[in-house]
Amino acid sequence: MPSSPRISIIIPVYNGTNYMRDAIDSALAQTWSNSEVVVVNDGSRDDGATLALAQSYGDRIVLIDKPNGGVASALNAGIAAMTGDVFCWLSHDDRHHPDKAAVQVEDWLAHGHHNEVLYSNYRLIDAGGETLADVELDHAMLTAKPLYALLRGSIHGCSVFVPRAILDDIGGFDETLPTTQDYDLWRRVIARYRFRHMPRVLIDSRWHDEQGSKKIDHVVEATHFWTTTIEAVSAADKIACEGSQLRFDQEMARFLRKNNLADAAAQIEDRAREGLNRTLISVIMPVFNRVDLALGALDSLKRQTHLEWELIVVDDGSTQDMGLLIRAVDALGPRARYIRQENGGPGAARNHGWQLARGAYVAFLDSDDLFLPTKLADQLRVMEETGTAFSHTSYYRHWQGSRDLTLFSSGAGNKFPDIIRSCGIATPTVMLRRTLIDEGLSFPTHFHLGEDVSLWLSIAARHGIIGLPSALSIVRTGENAAAYDPVKARQGIDNILCFIASHADLSAHELEIHRLQNMRNSI
Repeated sequence: MPSSPRISIIIPVYNGTNYMRDAIDSALAQTWSNSEVVVVNDGSRDDGATLALAQSYGDRIVLIDKPNGGVASALNAGIAAMTGDVFCWLSHDDRHHPDKAAVQVEDWLAHGHHNEVLYSNYRLIDAGGETLADVELDHAMLTAKPLYALLRGSIHGCSVFVPRAILDDIGGFDETLPTTQDYDLWRRVIARYRFRHMPRVLIDSRWHDEQGSKKIDHVVEATHFWTTTIEAVSAADKIACEGSQLRFDQEMARFLRKNNLADAAAQIEDRAREGLNRTLISVIMPVFNRVDLALGALDSLKRQTHLEWELIVVDDGSTQDMGLLIRAVDALGPRARYIRQENGGPGAARNHGWQLARGAYVAFLDSDDLFLPTKLADQLRVMEETGTAFSHTSYYRHWQGSRDLTLFSSGAGNKFPDIIRSCGIATPTVMLRRTLIDEGLSFPTHFHLGEDVSLWLSIAARHGIIGLPSALSIVRTGENAAAYDPVKARQGIDNILCFIASHADLSAHELEIHRLQNMRNSI
């Protein structure tokens, strides 16, 4: 790309005598001298008035006179005739500010990213050219989430600065699309190139009743464009933008409703609900002997209202006959697996299952605990709506030999870093995003007491935490549990304190650590 790129400003026009002189004059007034103005008369039917007005500029412009074919065909004709290195579009009813080309060239060359498209803020003007408002786009959001240049309708076509090489690679405008030809092209471009927002007002966009985007045919065409575009966004991109696929779809539906595309919004909402119901959750259940209890846990999973789950049972070196449980797992078919490993403790067993998980989310079900029927559905919905990577709930405690259940409200109150001093999160209440293990997060395996809390602290420090106040699990406990055995309780806290000391993102919270030490000393 030359150090002084040539700018081609393409102006398509059809019956445009009302505003086109403003547009052409603004293009010719550019302070960037290495530029050309290409006016394409798209078969105007106004007794030659538009053609005559364009011809009055003589050799100051390049004039193309063609049969009517629509905006896309006119733009493509201009692109085919342009001699510049960069394509800029100017609608016949809009205006470029005098420094538009110069500012964009300077910015583009300064960044050195020649395979990117620039776009800017814009000013709304009325039919008479008077200012209505400046549209200041969210620069921070568009920088952090460049895909929203397209998906938030942020690209004003007359503000773009497109290297010719990108058009040569991607192709031109789709001439079968009367009103969404611009966003169809941006969709194809953004799949391979970056759009970069410039937080400056560089054009005037005229708002009047003759615009194609205000006609009923546009609504039908736009509905198809947006629904197909959103459907094509990958799960990874949705999560990157909003933290979850459901949240992404909900936000897109709000955007579409705001822009008078109610049918498109309704279709996206329907797909979002279907997508939530199809979300696979991997349930990891470590077992060590105690077949009767494990069968009860398995039955609680089979009663879930969310139907898309898989079960990974990890036998941590059981010494009893596990045949009954193995047969129960086999009866579930391909959605369940029974894995056996040498005894390594519950943390190692959970890590093993987590590594094999195929679901978008992972839940942990200890073999002596139970899920209530809406556990997976309720927790998944909240995590998807909030874009959370880690959540837990309140739960019921069931003392062995008793019929009573005691509510343990650990959900809404446990926030980071408060949970350092007193973490009441029970493992069967947790749901987390499967990809956390790809970040190196896993249960410590060198100790077997407090290993779960250590992982919860690590995740919360990095991703935050959300607690659901509803009790969605039953945790069965007894006098041998660490919570009731002083020796085990102190050892567990010692392990957690040692783990905290080795992690900078945790060890900085001195007040909470001091309170945890006091708790340990009071046992």
